Amino acid sequence: MNTQEIHWLLAVLAMGAVTFAIRAAPLFLPKMWMQSALLKALNFALPLCVMTLLILASLKLNQALIQPLYLLAEILALLLVLASYMRWRNVLVSMVVGVAALNGWLWLFQIN
Repeated sequence: MNTQEIHWLLAVLAMGAVTFAIRAAPLFLPKMWMQSALLKALNFALPLCVMTLLILASLKLNQALIQPLYLLAEILALLLVLASYMRWRNVLVSMVVGVAALNGWLWLFQIN
């Protein structure tokens, strides 16, 4: 293995260890810490923050600069995902709607 492969392997192992530690923390932390106002606020806000970051990261802005209709197709698909999630509160259905909507808009706008 070369040096770059070792660095990638160590990075993946470190991410796995951090993920495991975060998932295991509620089992080992005192119960009164889990009831603190800070953790309750974090528990309330974190899912929305993560979803916002995922949505912003999924937008292909370089492609949108070349083809503005691509950005429009992504935004319309995201709006349909939002509507489906608000209606059915089902992540799997919303993901399927999002993928189908994006592909449908790209086909409709004739974007390769």
